[in-house]
Amino acid sequence: MKTIPLNIMTSYPVKWTKQQVLRDIIQNFYDDIGLRDFGKKFKKEYIAEQMSLSAVSSGFSYEWLLHVGASTKQEQSGQYAGFYGEGFKMAVLCALRDYGWQINMRSRDWSIEVCVLATNIDGKKLRQLAYNVEEGLEHSPETVLTINPFSQDDVTLLNDVVLGFYYPENPLIGKLIFENEYAAVHERSKIPKPKHFAISFDVNGDGLIFTGFQARGSFVKPLVICNHRFKTEDRERNHIYFTTVLSLMIDLVDLIDAKTSCYLLEQLEKYWYDYPETKDDVKSWYSLIRKLIRKIVYQNFTSMSANDFIKNHPDLAVCERPTNTHMRNRKAQALMWRKLHLPESRLVQDSFCLLGYKTIVDLCEKSGGYNVTRMPNNDEKQLLNILEHAAKSVLDSFITNFPECLVIENDSSVWSGTANLLKNKKVDYNNHGLRILYTINYIEIKKSLLTKDSFMKAISTYFHELCHCFGGDSSASFSLALTRVIELTIENAKKLQEFEHKWIAICSARKS
Repeated sequence: MKTIPLNIMTSYPVKWTKQQVLRDIIQNFYDDIGLRDFGKKFKKEYIAEQMSLSAVSSGFSYEWLLHVGASTKQEQSGQYAGFYGEGFKMAVLCALRDYGWQINMRSRDWSIEVCVLATNIDGKKLRQLAYNVEEGLEHSPETVLTINPFSQDDVTLLNDVVLGFYYPENPLIGKLIFENEYAAVHERSKIPKPKHFAISFDVNGDGLIFTGFQARGSFVKPLVICNHRFKTEDRERNHIYFTTVLSLMIDLVDLIDAKTSCYLLEQLEKYWYDYPETKDDVKSWYSLIRKLIRKIVYQNFTSMSANDFIKNHPDLAVCERPTNTHMRNRKAQALMWRKLHLPESRLVQDSFCLLGYKTIVDLCEKSGGYNVTRMPNNDEKQLLNILEHAAKSVLDSFITNFPECLVIENDSSVWSGTANLLKNKKVDYNNHGLRILYTINYIEIKKSLLTKDSFMKAISTYFHELCHCFGGDSSASFSLALTRVIELTIENAKKLQEFEHKWIAICSARKS
């Protein structure tokens, strides 16, 4: 027997939990056996506070365990859970120093015992990690590692750690949806995840995310998502955040086929209308949904995947994000039209246009939901003049801008009235101290309001549109202005009755 120092001092500032220690020990077995045979060949045996881990394998030279950075896995890093060549050394250091675990290992014709060796550097007494190595033993067909003393709680933790590796027999993994060399998608089994299993801190869900063949996070749907080629720079392999989950999923789309992309798109139905709130928003599913759709459309699988998807979801309507005031106004009008005429439809992001879905704007326009305007005829001009004179009389200079009015010809139009606005460059206020934000170029009034019995509807619509010089429908300034206009309307109820009589007279004369 000989003692080989590892030149790693026991004071080396690395602090691993028991879970991390066991994970790296198991990892060496996993990489040696391979994911296909891990569930069959890896064995655990617990007797009298000693845990024995073993596997039938070709074994390896103990020299790989001597040097930090030495790893058989670095030339094929996408095929193994390990890579850096330091995990076993750090694991046994923490096991012995922090948890009092004695580690022994046997493979081929050698065995090692992890120990501590006293050393002297520049007159200072130090302790370093070392192996007691025995060679020339009878060849063993198994690789065996023992840990003692090992408690029952340690056994439970070890079992949970094993579940953190990707292999077909893993009881957390359910029905296979897709698999190739680099990726896999499964349903989740009904077996609950262990209490302290890997999670994504800002992604709730019962699903699992595997990267580098190890569980690193949770997923929003009950799926098992595996991207074996995706590597993080985190040597500790801690739990991952949403941004990493999203990057892993976007990369996964390049590895799967259109049918699986369609399956994932169905599963992520909750996020079909997801848009980034800002340019820097990193918590939006928009980019993943878009990439899944592009995969479905462009991988020569349209006839099956895209058509089946549309057949299953016929009532989707695309709602694009407006980039200017004109688009915002059309979107607002289209959404109101949808509420009245297509309440069963469901809004989705703009990427769904690639699948052939129409935008809510197109649907509204095709159905005549937008205003079709014209200049008023002579009879209508008389009624519009009454609205203007009533406003000037009742509002008493609260409103100072009275633009011309156009007539909305189509009764299918969503709005009873609209105001075309131009933002004021100068700062101006009315006599109540409200800032006038907009100049109203013109107001549109629906034709159906210019009838004998519609004076009150017409005047309230007209007053409403006039108030938009103070802001949009949802603004506080608009609400304040409208409140004051309502007060003035109540105060001047008798005046309005006089205007209503003139209105009825004009309409009656027109009919006769």
